[in-house]
Amino acid sequence: MRKELIGLDHLMISTPDLPAIRACYQRLGFSVTPWRTNEPMGGGRTGGRGGNHLVLFRPTDDRMTNFLEFAYADPAHAVPYMRDLLGRRPALAMIVHAATDLRALDAGWQAAGFPPCMYYELDTDYRDPEDGTVDRIHFRVLVPDAPRGPLAFNACEVMDRSHYLRPAWITHPNSAEYWAAATVVTDDPAAMRNHLAAIYGIDPAGQGPVSVTLGDQTLTAIDAAGFAAAWGDAARRADGSAAELAVEVRIASADTARAVLARNGVRFRDEGSRLVVPAAEAGGIVLVLAEAA
Repeated sequence: MRKELIGLDHLMISTPDLPAIRACYQRLGFSVTPWRTNEPMGGGRTGGRGGNHLVLFRPTDDRMTNFLEFAYADPAHAVPYMRDLLGRRPALAMIVHAATDLRALDAGWQAAGFPPCMYYELDTDYRDPEDGTVDRIHFRVLVPDAPRGPLAFNACEVMDRSHYLRPAWITHPNSAEYWAAATVVTDDPAAMRNHLAAIYGIDPAGQGPVSVTLGDQTLTAIDAAGFAAAWGDAARRADGSAAELAVEVRIASADTARAVLARNGVRFRDEGSRLVVPAAEAGGIVLVLAEAA
């Protein structure tokens, strides 16, 4: 494993409708941050509507963050790479790694055959548009500007985590604690295995599902047939198309989560300590709320 990599920090998930995805995840019992905007996604000074909402959790490692980012690129204003990355049905658009020594990590990735990333640092104040609170955002990130294989990826180093640890944002009515696993559909498991081996600097040998674990988070890639077999009817989006991503979120209490879902009229499959929310109810992805084993 590349020594600079700390963990699987957060998942960027494409969404076609930011207000709708916020309302959806609030209905599922999550606290969801206000809309935030940026120029690469076609917001901010571009005058477009690009931006994101975050579902923030308490990190399992004090060197990183842990959250789901639901992101939208305004087609008329976003930079081409972000427009292409986010301009599709809900899916895992990018896996963002927590890392140290980003320049060394990028050099290692280049040695593995990936094109270089842009190194970018943001140190700014953020004013909450809903309550006026001001806090600091300070991170460094490697930013790709072109596709680099079957799964988009980058890495960040958060210098000030206070923005991501607001008590009101990391406390959830459904008792969610952190995202623990993500399963993504791949058309070519062998190619994905080689891709992940190059990202992480690991041996690509093996058969079947491709899986990488860093700390308390696991990323798995399987083919569409395997995904459908694992999730059944839950793997259908509201429009009838097949979901391409499942995310497991660790919860403190299945009873608490069950009560929230039932109160809000959410359909789910009750497996005792695991509650499976179908893609049609979870913004186009399969959501699993699971107590620790």
